[in-house]
Amino acid sequence: MRRVPPLFVALLAAVLLVALLLAVCVLPAPRVVGAQSVDKQALSIERQLMCPQCVNLRLDVCDTQLCQDMRAEIRTRLAAGESPEQIMAMFEQRYGTGVLANPPYRSFRRVLLGWAVVAMLVVAAGGGVALVAMRRGARPPAVGAADGAAGDDWLDEQLTRDREAR
Repeated sequence: MRRVPPLFVALLAAVLLVALLLAVCVLPAPRVVGAQSVDKQALSIERQLMCPQCVNLRLDVCDTQLCQDMRAEIRTRLAAGESPEQIMAMFEQRYGTGVLANPPYRSFRRVLLGWAVVAMLVVAAGGGVALVAMRRGARPPAVGAADGAAGDDWLDEQLTRDREAR
């Protein structure tokens, strides 16, 4: 039976880990299907939008007049039958992608993510190569009586000096 090289196993594990991370980060979460009340849908939309005036405040926690107007407009549009996706698109068109709490992945974000993945793979491959090289360079201890004799003599001398020094 052939042995699988450890470098191959390490690289395979790194590739699988990266694929899992990409799947979690890039794929959208599954949508819950069912009839939600207007208030629940509105709260869900409000949590996905940021206040255009404040810094790092979601729409559901901001108390500015603009946010109150935006919340009222969300409820009005939901009652009129618009979907949450249409409402989100309308706010994105009006205020830009900065109003979205989770902006979509665009080209720069994909390049940045790809660069990070490639860097992790390079580090993992370099580490695997270094481990294999160190393992191949290691020599097994020599078999015989002479291998431990020199070390024991040195240790005996050190112990004798320590006893005499006391």
